[in-house]
Amino acid sequence: MVKMNLCRMLLFSVVSLLANAGKCQELSAVTSDKVQQVIADGDRAADAGDYQRALIQYTKAYLSIVAKIRGQSFVRPVEPTILDRDELRQELEQMLRQELTPEETRLMNATYKAFGFVSPDVDIESLMTELLTEQVAGFYDPEKERMVMIVERDQPQNPGFLARLFGARPAFDKDEQKATLAHELTHALQDQLYDLDGMEARIKDDDDLLLAFSALVEGDATLVMFAESTGEDITQADPAALRASFSLMSWLVPLSAGKSYREAPPILRESLMFPYLEGMLFAVEIASRQGWQGLHRAFQHPPESTEQILHPEKYFRDQAYDPPRKIRVPDLPQALAEKWEHVGGNCLGEFQMTVLFKPVFGGRQAAAGWDGDRYEIYENADDKLAMVWVTVWDSPADAQQFKRAYEAYREPRSHFEDIVFPADAEQKVEVDGDQVWVVTGFDAAETTRIIERLPACEITPKHFPQR
Repeated sequence: MVKMNLCRMLLFSVVSLLANAGKCQELSAVTSDKVQQVIADGDRAADAGDYQRALIQYTKAYLSIVAKIRGQSFVRPVEPTILDRDELRQELEQMLRQELTPEETRLMNATYKAFGFVSPDVDIESLMTELLTEQVAGFYDPEKERMVMIVERDQPQNPGFLARLFGARPAFDKDEQKATLAHELTHALQDQLYDLDGMEARIKDDDDLLLAFSALVEGDATLVMFAESTGEDITQADPAALRASFSLMSWLVPLSAGKSYREAPPILRESLMFPYLEGMLFAVEIASRQGWQGLHRAFQHPPESTEQILHPEKYFRDQAYDPPRKIRVPDLPQALAEKWEHVGGNCLGEFQMTVLFKPVFGGRQAAAGWDGDRYEIYENADDKLAMVWVTVWDSPADAQQFKRAYEAYREPRSHFEDIVFPADAEQKVEVDGDQVWVVTGFDAAETTRIIERLPACEITPKHFPQR
């Protein structure tokens, strides 16, 4: 749903959790004496307050470390750039303006509100900017081939325990900077070898596919960071054990995150964390089966849905492989065009549907039968919204389960819906075999005409588009 390219941005809370989880071994266990000497030079520069030189030294070392872990070589060097939080905010605001057209911004806001993810008065762009400014520890910009690291200005070098507990960060945390470098340099390597921007451009109009690809990109980089910090052979890891461990650790994220993260709507919080935590577990599943070479190949055959990230067995090309289905909603009756303007549409996917149904008992199970969806958003002259949402399920039983979950989610009608949809809005949830059609916001006559057209939906297999 969020069009902004969040790939290659490492969140502070994730770095803190995973870096701390990996401090059981020293770097010397996995790096050469020469690399250790360069890191030691960087440590001395950091202790002297020369953060730019420290990052240059660390980067030299970690170019070697990341290449060794992944068994791949960098095509060209990467230089670090330092920003403080104020400079980061300016960068993020500029990125939002560049990456989101007015039409995309309008659709994003309308989508969040039509589904009830946020209250109608929320300014999504401002909230996203605040959230990322607070949480981002670094990012890689493939367009400029630039790696950005964040330094905390006007902060003590070593704040005490209580200060850290209430949000203080050291001006330059050496361990965090090293963990971030391992992550961001992996993005630089991915981009040099696979052209991340080019891959994203091919799926820019499918939010679920973008989020699944982001999970591969971030999960791979987070796995490298974890492998570097622990010194463990990640290909020998037990995916089930790691999944249990990180499920427990995910509860700690809000404690290491800032105020904006804790107060953000669940859809924003969880969409930010999904690529890192679920993406890493997905990457571990690949590495445990196929080694690092399997992760290299995954960029030739990326995941096709967040369903495959949440259920990795559905990704592998064997009996359990489950490609999603793509839905094209037919043109709606011309009568709607006189009253309603089409804002746009997209795919929600299993992950965002799971977040949507969190308040519903059994909501996660209801989302798990997902096989594809497409929603279309409309707006009238009074700024009221309407929506057509077509979903397809693994079986008719899964379709019925979704219908019950959606009706439970929408009942009782919230006061937000009275603001978002017209006062005379109808809501229909119709099941047709393995399909469910949700039509909401239109009047009774319009709803009837729409439902009469929906059997003409085109449903085809969805795959990651090749060049």
